[in-house]
Amino acid sequence: MAGAQTNPKGDHDERVTNIASAARSNTSKAAEQGQQLLEAGSDGIYRIIDLQERTTENARQVLQSGIETASHQIRQLSGRFVHVLGFSNEDTERLASQSKQNLEAVSRGGTVLTQAFQDASRRWFDLSQKQWQRNLDGLNRLARAKSVQEFAAIQSELIREGLQHVVSDSRAIAERSLRAVDEAGKALTNTA
Repeated sequence: MAGAQTNPKGDHDERVTNIASAARSNTSKAAEQGQQLLEAGSDGIYRIIDLQERTTENARQVLQSGIETASHQIRQLSGRFVHVLGFSNEDTERLASQSKQNLEAVSRGGTVLTQAFQDASRRWFDLSQKQWQRNLDGLNRLARAKSVQEFAAIQSELIREGLQHVVSDSRAIAERSLRAVDEAGKALTNTA
């Protein structure tokens, strides 16, 4: 009957090992599926960004064409006003030139802001991809924890690192956005 005795500690250790092994396996599968999802999402987002860039370029070209057309029409209209209101050709040219400069300044400012928005969108997407990868790596680290204390230490470290990344990434995007707003403001005030 001595051989029929069971070792409760051995059974417990075997269950813990089986649970840890299953957790590692599930974490690896989740990380693999997450990576596949990330790659599929990346492809879709980059296609959207490309479409957005092409749309922006087309809008810029249409706006530039509109500015040129408006400038031409202002010159023609100004010529007619010369006769009606008694302005000189010099005044007409100056007003038409000023109108064209104002329209171009608005166009440059809008282009700068649009590009800044696209840059920020692209940057946020890249940062979210990096964070997703860091989260998957963190899950793998958590799955390899050998004790509750180690698990808690890894988890708190991951939270701290995640918060540091959010703060530094947000700061970088805010600084770029502020520079773009300043640049757009300069484009508008240089004309004035």
